[in-house]
Amino acid sequence: MSESPWSGLESGEIDTRRVDASARWDWFWAVLPGSDVALVLKLSKLPKPLPDLPRLRNLEVRFQTLPGGPILYVRLKDSAQLELFETLCRDVMAAGELANMEAEALKRAIGRTFRWHYLLKGGRPGALTEEVQKGLIGEIEVLKLLIETVGPKRALEAWTGPTGAPKDFELRNHCIEVKARRGAAQPFVRISNEFQLADVPDTSIWLGILAVDKVEAPHGQTLTERVEDVTAFLETSCPSALADWDLRLAEAGFDLADDYSPWRWKVSVPEFYAVTPYFPRIEAPAPIGISSVSYSLAIAACAPFKAEWDRIRSELMHGEE
Repeated sequence: MSESPWSGLESGEIDTRRVDASARWDWFWAVLPGSDVALVLKLSKLPKPLPDLPRLRNLEVRFQTLPGGPILYVRLKDSAQLELFETLCRDVMAAGELANMEAEALKRAIGRTFRWHYLLKGGRPGALTEEVQKGLIGEIEVLKLLIETVGPKRALEAWTGPTGAPKDFELRNHCIEVKARRGAAQPFVRISNEFQLADVPDTSIWLGILAVDKVEAPHGQTLTERVEDVTAFLETSCPSALADWDLRLAEAGFDLADDYSPWRWKVSVPEFYAVTPYFPRIEAPAPIGISSVSYSLAIAACAPFKAEWDRIRSELMHGEE
């Protein structure tokens, strides 16, 4: 503590020190009751609704209302990680300082905290597996179509796959489930549970299928290159969406520091199918006593339900007005 930003702060009640008087936003180093160190962002008001916050083993991320107003704090619960925590705090502040409005600063700070959460909870063993990479690439390809259709903010808000939601994309009146497969594999896709293609009241359900195949250099792109392409696009077209993009990538388990150079991928154009009452599927709810039903769906059986993207795009644009 003697050489840390928290040196000289007293334990007991909350004791704070402004990080930088010239900073755009109100950041404070703090020592909380129990002697835990923290980073505090003072807010003019709490966001409504309150956003999801990271749930970490060694950190506590919370909103709190104090006599002086509401705050967001990031609290370290494991003092052995003090040096790493200081690095995280400075990185979170740097992300927030890029924002021009408080709400965006808050979103950027939370998004950057999510990007750190794998490291602070003990880490993950290296890069994502090939299978997970394929799935993420498939979702990113459909995300790019949605960005062109409804805009970056709405598209990223609709991308629920990384959160573990039943559908990969949930828009106002439309849901899209995405399946990535090897082009040379058997003509089936794996449906993980009975809820992936389940009906949602007053909502159109679409199944998107695309081939994601591993290729040799210089062909194709790595997962990192695909992520960087989207990041560069958002930086020029919609910087306020970058925090949402960072958040979704973190939830998906992607870390820019991981090495994805051994894998290069080529991707087909997605094909879409309308999941109507006669679509081949196991419907939810399953019979009593049966759950988590996974099954193989023959792509040939989906052919009568094929839908062109132009039709889906038109419906999405009309439904999101």
